[in-house]
Amino acid sequence: MSDDKTAMSQENFAAGPAAGLAEADFSSDEGALAYAYGQLDTLVDAMRYSLKKQITGWPDDDRELNTYEALRHMLRNMSFAHAAHVEGDYGNPTLTKMGGMNRIQFQLQSTDCNYHSAILHGAHRYRLTGNRGSCAVFQMSTFNGHSCDFADGWKMIGNANNLITPEFAPGSDIDVVLSHERPADLGADQVWLELPEGRCELHIRQYYADWFTEQPADLTLLCQEQQFPAPLLTQETSEQRFKRLPDLLKVHADFYEAGVKSHLKSDPHQVDRFVVPGAFAGTDYFSGYFRVRQDEAVIIEIDKPDCAFWNVELAQLQWEPGDWWARLVNYNLSQVHYEADGKVRFIASWDDPGRPNWFDCSDRNLHLIGFRFFETNSEQAEPRIQTVPFDQLDQHLSADMPRISREERQAQMEKRLVSVYRRRFSDF
Repeated sequence: MSDDKTAMSQENFAAGPAAGLAEADFSSDEGALAYAYGQLDTLVDAMRYSLKKQITGWPDDDRELNTYEALRHMLRNMSFAHAAHVEGDYGNPTLTKMGGMNRIQFQLQSTDCNYHSAILHGAHRYRLTGNRGSCAVFQMSTFNGHSCDFADGWKMIGNANNLITPEFAPGSDIDVVLSHERPADLGADQVWLELPEGRCELHIRQYYADWFTEQPADLTLLCQEQQFPAPLLTQETSEQRFKRLPDLLKVHADFYEAGVKSHLKSDPHQVDRFVVPGAFAGTDYFSGYFRVRQDEAVIIEIDKPDCAFWNVELAQLQWEPGDWWARLVNYNLSQVHYEADGKVRFIASWDDPGRPNWFDCSDRNLHLIGFRFFETNSEQAEPRIQTVPFDQLDQHLSADMPRISREERQAQMEKRLVSVYRRRFSDF
């Protein structure tokens, strides 16, 4: 990539300012309905804008399938935007799944990660308590502004994870205070996470290395001076919240477009380094693409990773991994077969080769691929891509690569599906 940092900087995608309150006449049913229809029109315009970005201008390899997935992904974005942003209330906050559940996917979601977010404001003081679970990486970050519009700019304000914050050790009960000023009464066992003065956002990431034993977090977020009862909607607060929905659809259609184009600009023989501002802090990203026909296999090889955590996944043109709980499109450091020298070779093909590290590419020609390497100790080389005839695949594999029977593959997939529920990826 030539200039990833510029291409994906959120400052390139900020929504426009609000135009002021809409005309409203609530003296009759007709007037109230006309007002609501006017709000709806702004949403429909944003839906059309989003679909145009998601469907047109892309390679035509899988156009019909991409159209179906674009419609679904737009609805997924609306579902997330409504839950996280329209329902967001600074004085009455809640943790919301940030597209981390299996059926709602958002912006190159990692299949290892259970995401939560909450929109906050620096005028308030918040407290997050509970058990943080035992996932391999637990990270909390605060950001300036809101991700639905990037209108205030977007930069990380505070960050803490279990590698740098002893209080976040696996299995720990945590007590985190979020405020603009460091509290004078901060307890010895409490962690302070800084907020900016105004609008802001909290992101929590739970990255699992072992899907079958690591435990999910159980957390509560409260505003420490919350007033009861919560205030009812007014025209100002209703329009302010509603605007976040069309803003997100437009802003992230642009952001999505830049992200997918960055994949497609990658060298076809390797997966290039990639910068995603505001993403998983401490992570080196590599993003690329490949094509594979039914009679081919693509081998993706990486050097031995030297890092705290890493993973890889395939994505389609909606920049999501799709039905990852029912298809093998992702792996992490604990799920792969390593060669004797520590390297890893992935096999991407339509038909199951009966080998570990298989990517299921059936019924799709064009695939995006993304690697994450977290807290690297040495620079990771770019993963390499090679296409070979499927019937000659064994000639390109090491002699010690094991075989996987049909029954073993079925058992593998059943365990993955069950882990969705155990790790609470099925919760909204």
